[in-house]
Amino acid sequence: MKTNRLSKLVWMSALVLSGLCLAGCSTMNSMMGFHKSPKNDAAANSLERAAGEAQAESRAVEVVMITLNDLVNRPAADLKPQFNRFEAALDRMIESAKRNENAADRVARRNAEYFKAWDRDLESINYELVRNQSEARKQEVARQFNDVHGRYRETQSVIPPLISYLEDIRTVLRADLTLAGLESVKGIAQNANRNGRIVQDALLRTADELATAGAQMSSLALSSERSATGASDQPATESQRAEAPGAAEISPPVSP
Repeated sequence: MKTNRLSKLVWMSALVLSGLCLAGCSTMNSMMGFHKSPKNDAAANSLERAAGEAQAESRAVEVVMITLNDLVNRPAADLKPQFNRFEAALDRMIESAKRNENAADRVARRNAEYFKAWDRDLESINYELVRNQSEARKQEVARQFNDVHGRYRETQSVIPPLISYLEDIRTVLRADLTLAGLESVKGIAQNANRNGRIVQDALLRTADELATAGAQMSSLALSSERSATGASDQPATESQRAEAPGAAEISPPVSP
């Protein structure tokens, strides 16, 4: 009988100690400025997914340029198969751009939910010193997110003009798929190729920044996902950001 009572006391003590440990860990996380919650990881996951979409879109742009250059500069005896490959690649690029736009919207929604949850938690913190520290940390995270998301949106804004330019080339060649027709769009295709390379590089830089931001925001180690996207662990430097063209620089002109 005494043994049973002793066992129950030990078991209850263990439960109490476990509860104290969990409460203490939660308090320490708040004091150190780390906000760990499902919203936290949902926001991080949205950034990681967006990084993958940006990289996929960069690859889609590359394939369009390859197929267009092959059609214009190395025409085969039968032009239709080459034109069909270019057309299919352009359609895939358009679909990739739509997915990337959806990813950007999802990033905005998930992060808005995350910061709202953080604000609610701030109201429940009793000690002013702890609350102020967490508020400062939230402001820092929000600023970093706004910087990355702003560059993400800016990069996305240059995609529609490039797509429109490529669609015009497709329309012209649908009506005049001949050697003379190809010759007439050579200069236009070269211009599209130059702009396409700029867009590719901008998308890859964006993918790097999104993956890094997602890893920094997450409570989990997301190195495996970053490896899957091919994004580097380092954010873009200030010089790289300065070299990244804006929408006005990337948008293709209406003539070659």
